[in-house]
Formats: sequence, structure tokens, C-alpha cells
Amino acid sequence: MNVSLTPKIHAFVRDRVTSGRFQNASEAVRAAFRLLEEDERRPRPEVERPSGG
Repeated sequence: MNVSLTPKIHAFVRDRVTSGRFQNASEAVRAAFRLLEEDERRPRPEVERPSGG
């Protein structure tokens, strides 16, 4: 899989690797996707929609 990152996200990942938080970019991206997966599993409150009167 090949993923294109925006310059801003690329810099963010690079900074996290440089700081020692992650050993490499792949590790940082995997951590981000784990968080996304957790977020997607959380139940969402029902959104009340206005009636179409």
C-alpha cells in the first residue's frame, strides 16, 4: 500500500519520529490508525433532525 500525506501531516509524522516518540513513520501511522479505529467503534449519540414541515 502506498499512501500520500499532505506536507503538514508529513512534517507532523517526521517530527514525532525525530523526537523519538516513534522509531519510524510506519509506526506513527499505525498508531494513528489504531486511534481512528477506536474512535470509529465508539457509539455516537443520535442526532435529532429537524422535521421537514
